[in-house]
Amino acid sequence: MKIDKIKEQIVTLLTLIRIRNCIMTFFGVLLGASFIDFSNIFTFKIILAGIAVFLITGAGNTINDYFDYEIDKINKAYRPIPSNKINRSDALMFSLTLFFIGMGLSKYVNDYCLGIAVLNSIILVLYGKYSKRLHLVSNLGVSYLVASIFVFGALANFDSGINEIISEIGKLQLIAIISACAFFTTFSREIVKDIEDIEGDKKEYSVTLPIKIGVKRSKNIASIFILAAILFSASPFFIPQEYFNLLPYGIFILIADLIFLISLTMHPAICQRLMIVGMIIALLAFFLGGFP
Repeated sequence: MKIDKIKEQIVTLLTLIRIRNCIMTFFGVLLGASFIDFSNIFTFKIILAGIAVFLITGAGNTINDYFDYEIDKINKAYRPIPSNKINRSDALMFSLTLFFIGMGLSKYVNDYCLGIAVLNSIILVLYGKYSKRLHLVSNLGVSYLVASIFVFGALANFDSGINEIISEIGKLQLIAIISACAFFTTFSREIVKDIEDIEGDKKEYSVTLPIKIGVKRSKNIASIFILAAILFSASPFFIPQEYFNLLPYGIFILIADLIFLISLTMHPAICQRLMIVGMIIALLAFFLGGFP
């Protein structure tokens, strides 16, 4: 029985941090690092950077559930806090612990990563507390957070000053492209999630985009940002061949882009889940494209 209880607690914590999202951010760091030097991605320093982002992501997801407790009782009563699988104050302490460990690990990577880790941790706390009141700002914030994962991974490769970074400007173009794709896709998905949560948000007097301008116009904006991501995903075809393997990239990014387009025709609950699938395939496309 004791073992079963421990297993149940572990499952609760993994659900709380949204383990799938955390794993994706871990591999996002490795992907960002691979564009600078593929041979480095399994070194201790890069793995440490991935773990740091994994923990900070988990902390952000946890503190978001902490602040969204009342809304989740309406929209997502199955989540660990509203379902009483974990005490709300315990979830807060767990979140803060993950934040500090993540920032501590970032310090061991380099000062660039520490700066991003501290900034992103602050944004995650502010997002959790004010996301339903800051309208578009909160959606922009979380989109930046996702995009910054790849920058974090790329910067984890560097030890010295700015000149070392400038010397790799060609490879950093790929980081800019994948970060832009991640930003636009995430922004679109955040709008879709707000559409899905509109009833609970109304009861909590939240000010989200669908409440402010309506569901139809919000869907149109989400579609525009997905189209922007698709346009940016074509950018590697204009980068010199020495930097990128276009054939495997082209095959998988086409599949991802089709999934994104199909998702926009679905119910919001299905749409935002399909977008996750598209994001995973897009990550695979960039990884295979950067494979030496």
